[in-house]
Amino acid sequence: MNTRRKKLIVFALAWVLFTFIAKGNENAGGLDIVEDGVEDIFSELTREMERRAAIEEMLNKPYPIRKRLNRNEIIVRHKTMTFESGQKATLIYGRHKKAKLAPAVFVIDVEAASLSSAPKRTIWGQSKRKENLEKKARYLWTSPFGSNLLAHGFLVAYLVTDDLATLRKAKIIDWLDTFDTVRDLKPVEPNSLFLLSTKEYANLSLYLAARYAFAGFVLEEPQYMLFSRRTYEHIIERSHRLSEEEIWRRTDPTREEKYRSVLSDISSPILLIRSEDNSAFEFNEKTLIPKLLESNTYFETLTLERQPRWITTFGGERGVMNITPEVRYDVMSISEWLEGMITYFKMNSSVDTVSVSESRNRASFASSFQN
Repeated sequence: MNTRRKKLIVFALAWVLFTFIAKGNENAGGLDIVEDGVEDIFSELTREMERRAAIEEMLNKPYPIRKRLNRNEIIVRHKTMTFESGQKATLIYGRHKKAKLAPAVFVIDVEAASLSSAPKRTIWGQSKRKENLEKKARYLWTSPFGSNLLAHGFLVAYLVTDDLATLRKAKIIDWLDTFDTVRDLKPVEPNSLFLLSTKEYANLSLYLAARYAFAGFVLEEPQYMLFSRRTYEHIIERSHRLSEEEIWRRTDPTREEKYRSVLSDISSPILLIRSEDNSAFEFNEKTLIPKLLESNTYFETLTLERQPRWITTFGGERGVMNITPEVRYDVMSISEWLEGMITYFKMNSSVDTVSVSESRNRASFASSFQN
């Protein structure tokens, strides 16, 4: 029994004793009041213990919310990428030292920007440049995707810019050049480059997958209409009562052909991450899924009971984020996502991955960062 659980039980017993003494002297029914209080307290205590036990069980599974890594064993590097517009971005990539030849996962996730701009404790004597680079590489350690992929022997890569606006302005050719750069890295198996995109970048990632051949493409189901400047939230809310034809007619009929044309150009196998409580679940069931079938695009689905992530945006207009968002996770759902996704990556990779044992050491990150 852990210390926290012992404290809860001691507190409950102390409260019962206090109530018994106080109420027992006031009236003859004091004992009944205490008995009711005991039942309430222990009922609440039982629920709390069960909840904590479930969370502990999930955190101790092979796919926790954050994998503990020995940072001295992780090689992290960076490369400056210059976009066609002249603006610059930083390509961050990391791998385990044992992963001499590894499959690579390029991640497009809004949390990479969120973590790179979050406040960080300053280390005395550390240069501003190195401190800035360490902040940009945070995603590798603190994100469920970054840490778990590293722990399972994958090379993880992503782009970071000073603000989200710069990343939004990147052209297709900028992204394709970045993918080529990752594919050409010495530790990367060229035939095992994967793309992982969260729902905020569904439009972009689908366009990219239609232009570039990946070994696999993992996409989180969007909550809006694809390839459109409008979200059609009012139609999405009523999509469970509308037929497929009615949805297209009430939104933008030209988007139906756009869905079909983009999806038919995707040659990479797709793993679509869905959640039953997604507000657009029925909408996608009548738009995205039928068009995937019509275009003969190979895809699989992984359906979760609850949404794995919530994002709070501190600004932006018309659905576009212009200030770094805050990301929160559902422990159960994200663990299921990680397990299904990593299994999918391993099955579609042409090279075996190196499993890395979990470490509880808090090794210095600075010693593992190499330019």
